[in-house]
Amino acid sequence: MGELGEWLRTAREGRSLSLEQAAEQTRIPLSYLKALEEEDFSPFSSSLHVRGFLRTYAGSLGLDPEAAMELYAGVTTSLRRKRAASRGKASTPAAGAPPRSPAEAEEQGGRSSTLVPDLMLALAVLLLLALAGLAVYHFRLRPQVAAVPTEGPAPTPSPTPLPVFEGTDYTIDVQLDYAGHKLAVQERIDYTNVTSQTLSDLMLNVHPNHIRNAFKLTRLRVEVDGKQETAEVSQVGVTCRVQLPRELKPSERVTLYLDFQLSLPQISPSAEFSDAGFGYSKRSVSLGNWYPVVAPYRKDKGWYGLTYFPVGDPFVTEVADYRVTITATEGVVLAGTGKETRSGSVWSYEVDQARSFAFAASDRWQVTSRQVGDVTVQAYTFPGNEPAGEAVLQTAAQSLELFGELYGPYPYAEYRVAETEFAGGMEYTGLTFLGAAFYDQYDGTSRSGLIPLTAHEAAHQWFYGLVGSDQVTEPWLDEALAEYSGYLYYERMLPDDTLWWWSYAVDQWAPTGKIDYLIYEFRDNRGYSDAVYRRGAEFVRDLRQVMSDPAFFGFLKEYQRRHAYRLATSREFFSLAREFTTADLVPLQEEYFRQRVLP
Repeated sequence: MGELGEWLRTAREGRSLSLEQAAEQTRIPLSYLKALEEEDFSPFSSSLHVRGFLRTYAGSLGLDPEAAMELYAGVTTSLRRKRAASRGKASTPAAGAPPRSPAEAEEQGGRSSTLVPDLMLALAVLLLLALAGLAVYHFRLRPQVAAVPTEGPAPTPSPTPLPVFEGTDYTIDVQLDYAGHKLAVQERIDYTNVTSQTLSDLMLNVHPNHIRNAFKLTRLRVEVDGKQETAEVSQVGVTCRVQLPRELKPSERVTLYLDFQLSLPQISPSAEFSDAGFGYSKRSVSLGNWYPVVAPYRKDKGWYGLTYFPVGDPFVTEVADYRVTITATEGVVLAGTGKETRSGSVWSYEVDQARSFAFAASDRWQVTSRQVGDVTVQAYTFPGNEPAGEAVLQTAAQSLELFGELYGPYPYAEYRVAETEFAGGMEYTGLTFLGAAFYDQYDGTSRSGLIPLTAHEAAHQWFYGLVGSDQVTEPWLDEALAEYSGYLYYERMLPDDTLWWWSYAVDQWAPTGKIDYLIYEFRDNRGYSDAVYRRGAEFVRDLRQVMSDPAFFGFLKEYQRRHAYRLATSREFFSLAREFTTADLVPLQEEYFRQRVLP
């Protein structure tokens, strides 16, 4: 142990803290704290990684972070000298021998030959002159701004009150033929014109309509001024445009009455994303994105009609209030969104300000539950997978507790996780579908894909559910934050497995490139996942390191408060981040985004 490690250890022990207690207080993995005190930087992915955690750890012990940086620089200089000395003694050094760790790789950049120092110096001078000229050029083109340090103290913005909801109400009555895989539905939509425009029509996105013969609209009526009449309807793809009897002014209300039938398609056990949440399998039926929903209205652009795409999640929805009644076949158990009441085979659900309403049903499930504060968490599991179901219940409960602490309270009274038959996870308000493939592969340990998947999907209750985004044009905005939240779960609950998480979730896939693609630009789910999940998680990790933990977590909590029940954008994301740090975020944008995101 050298000077840096001894300095850290002495400060920690002076506060009567064990390494385990320090890890819990700082949310830094125990293995990282051990590595810092032992001056072993091999577990870290880069020197930036080392410096970020070292600053946080030193600050938590009441030490000067800048002094920590100076000591770290001394350690790395000493390591370089020792390696240079050992190379001088070696008769035949191995050509291209790799550094022992990514962090050391950055410290080995100065191994240039001693035969050309003058040439290198000359090149450096020329490069500096060129950069100076370039800087002058950009200075004249860009508005003058004050220089900012790479890190700074976090501002403390005043709390933002939650918005008052004046949106859409859905009242839905369902007759479910479980064995026949069919539904007969009556839907009422009470829509208030919350835009500043006078509307001549409404647009509905009808996602089941992308499947041949899955959706059949039998009647649609419109009620305005207390009068009902049959509406003129035009359907194109998954959009349905409803002509109104008269123009609807701002704040005026209209009611739609729809009767329709659904014939469910069969879900493949290997299905992912949008193909996995709607249909039937041998042991269950899944109803996600299954009903006509009012399209978002965008200022200066009008209705946001969507197009089906087989990659990712081609869904964008505003929050609404739901009252849903489902009459099911006897012996079938339902799992749905919201507060549940049951009378025999009639199941009722109520939820306010929900991003979506979904449900699943099975005649096989076993149901277990756990209380987390005022929230009831329920797990629905197929027979034979009870150990996996218990692990899901525990992980979901711990995730809700952790993310409630980090991001703000979970806004609903119930959260349900249902095992269905596909190969992934799908998020809805208050409800998650998890693929049976992950339950079947569960090995009883935390190093099983079921655990990070459960944590990831729970995080979507904040990033998708509470704060929505455009999953078509900016899919990274919810998926990157949900994926990194899976790491935060391991960092807090399973600190010895954090390196495994990075290997499993990110590193084994070797993702490269940018993250700000539209889903239509991806050819398959692998490319989509590499960009928005894996590279997205790397972006959030680096954002945390640049901002420092107090600013980073303060920013995410305010992001939830300020944009609750809205559709946030990447511009709003970065604009708010800049309120919490004076660090320069441009290098991060250049690394991960095709275009800079301006405030």
